[in-house]
Parts: sequence; structure tokens; C-alpha cells
Amino acid sequence: MSEAQADASRQAAAAYLRELLLRPGRYRRLWEQYAERSRPGQVNQLAIAEVLAHHLWEHPRTAADGEVLARQLKDTVLRAVSGRLLSKSTLTLFIDAFGMPELEQERLRKLWDGSSRISVLSGPHAMAPEVTAEVVAALGPARHQTVSVHDHHLVGRDGLAVRTRTLQVVEAIADGIDRIPYIYDTNALTLELGQGCKGLDGYLQRISGDIYKADILLAKPLGLGETLTLEYVTSFHYPDEPEEQRDDATRQYRRATRRRMESFDIRVEFHPDKLPENVWWAIWNGMEGEVIAQEEADLDSQHAAHRYLRSIENTVVGFHWAWPEGPLDGDRASS
Repeated sequence: MSEAQADASRQAAAAYLRELLLRPGRYRRLWEQYAERSRPGQVNQLAIAEVLAHHLWEHPRTAADGEVLARQLKDTVLRAVSGRLLSKSTLTLFIDAFGMPELEQERLRKLWDGSSRISVLSGPHAMAPEVTAEVVAALGPARHQTVSVHDHHLVGRDGLAVRTRTLQVVEAIADGIDRIPYIYDTNALTLELGQGCKGLDGYLQRISGDIYKADILLAKPLGLGETLTLEYVTSFHYPDEPEEQRDDATRQYRRATRRRMESFDIRVEFHPDKLPENVWWAIWNGMEGEVIAQEEADLDSQHAAHRYLRSIENTVVGFHWAWPEGPLDGDRASS
């Protein structure tokens, strides 16, 4: 594993650890009992250090642990939850001190180890900081969350994307939700709306660089806690140019997400007359970054690569592929 990959893995583990500590529930209640005050979206480092200290008093690793003070552990907490320095021993200390069950332990350790097979993926970033700031300003505070999303991406006989069919289940986290944002990194597309969608509020508008946004109007307004299943199909438009002149973006399908998405299912299907030589499942270092982890993927009997993740957050994931060199049989037959 390269240094960049290792750093991204530690960052991902730290982000997921922070999320666990912030979620309403047992972990948060455990550290909040030591907090004089707590702020939404922020962990109280000294209060978390108190939890770690109490654990070390009862289960010392060294002789000094029996007398350690919470303030001595505050920097350890800061480095861990910020992702600046999360060692394996520190991760184990958090797991033991908060009594995390086996499932959470496995997720955290797999993230730390950099396993690309992990079923929960939370990365350091999906977009550059300046782009994130512009997107956040355009979107405003979150008013819904994605309960599940399924992307079925189809690649045609010419080696170019034909369409992506998306099924998305959204849940309102505020009252009166009547739309959700639709964001893409190109405006060379057509959006067809299906179930759960009433229409599109205007055209795709540039909000930052190559990031565009429109609002999908919901078939009905949602009250707090209500859910709705949406179906929409994105069709793509490409310039007419030889395959050798096409850029890397035509040989990949990715999903970038800043906010948490549960139950993420992605499928890329290839035309039987245009099959890739190799396909890889990959994680990118943001939208503009390089691949930081990948593994080879197999095609099923329907010429499709598939991956399911329990959740993704603040990351860019997907498939990329390479075509065989030289003309394919199908190409020769049509000449």
C-alpha cells in the first residue's frame, strides 16, 4: 500500500469513528455525561478523553495507565477523530473503551487496513475544499437523506455510456420536502423522470467548475420521516470522435457523494459485442484525484460488474475498465 493509500485509509477510519461518536445513541451518551456542553456536529474532545481515561484505569495497558488523566489524552483524541494520526493501538483503545460490537470493530479495522472489500465506506473527501464550499452554498442545509440507491449503468456497442437508470429512496429529515437536488459533473445529458418524480425545476445550472445542479420535484411533499421511491434515467451525449481520442472519463462510471448514502448498489453492464479486457472496482482520491485503491472485478453472465455497499459517505467510488487492443470481432463484422 502506498503512503497516499495508507493516509486515505486512516482518514476513512477516522471519519467513520467520528460519525459513530456523533450519532445519537450509546456511544454519544457515554461521552456526553462528561461534557459541560455539547454542540451539534462536534465531538467534545475532553469528554471523550474522560471515557478513554476511565477505561484505562480499569484496564491498564502499562503501569502509567492507572494514573493517566483525561487532559493527557485530549491530544490523542484530537489527532484520532481529525484523521491526523490514528494508530492501530489508538483505534483499539477507542473500540474497547466504548465497548463497540464486533460489526463496528470489523468496519473500523477494515477501513484502517485499506480493504477495498469493506461494506461501509467513508472517505476523506469527495470534492476539493473550494468546490465543496460552493456546492454546500448552492445546496444549503440537508433536508433529506438517501435510504437506498441503485445505479444501473449501461455501456453501448460503441464503448460509450448509453444511460444510467437510478432507483433512489429518500427520507425527509425536515417537514415539507418537495424536491431533491440532482447533481452531475456534466450537462451533456438528458434526464428522464419516472415514478416519484413530478418534474424538473428548470435546467441544469453550473454551481462550480464542471458541477451542475437541477432540482427534481417530488410527486408529493414529504413530512418529517416520510419516504419516497424515485426513478430517473440519465442519458449521455458524446462528441463523435475516434475511440483512441476519448478521455479516461469514457472508461469509468463513478458515484461521488458528500453526504451519507445507505444501501448503495452499483451495476455496470457492457454490450456483448463490446466487452472490456479488464474491469476494476476502485476508490478515487476525490473527483479530481487519482485511484487510491482498486481490485479486479469479474463480469457476470449478463456482462455486468456489480458491487454493493452498506453505506458510502464523502468519497468517490465506482468501476473503470480497459478495452482490448485492436478491432473487436463485432467491429470487423460491421466493416
